[in-house]
Amino acid sequence: MEYPAVHQKFIEMGFERIEHAVTSTYRLPILCEKTGRVYPLFVTAVTFEHGQTMINYEEASFEESRSVPLSVRKAAYEKLIELEQRFLESPSASVKQAKNGSMARNMEEIKKLGEEMKDLKTGSEIIDENKIPDPIQ
Repeated sequence: MEYPAVHQKFIEMGFERIEHAVTSTYRLPILCEKTGRVYPLFVTAVTFEHGQTMINYEEASFEESRSVPLSVRKAAYEKLIELEQRFLESPSASVKQAKNGSMARNMEEIKKLGEEMKDLKTGSEIIDENKIPDPIQ
């Protein structure tokens, strides 16, 4: 999806863009009703040279490394699922594009993605760092 459409969907869901360049960082404050504290959730989106933007659901994290209440984690998880569903429902992506199973258009992009993904952490490693893994995985 092209970046302006990605940005608009984040804004519609209550996120605030706090940094932007090639990688945009969005913040969403999540209130814990039990404690009254706010826990900011951060999600990044990377825009590639060909203009497409990818959201890094697996790198979503909270600002502080201290313990985040389960209810807040659950709310963050649900928000990430909702965010992902909104992007899947996007009218700008055809059904063929959405279901082709391809992350790259050619061998050069496949190699580039391989380099970008080789250092990605597993779901359990992500949880150990007080982050939320990608809901689809």
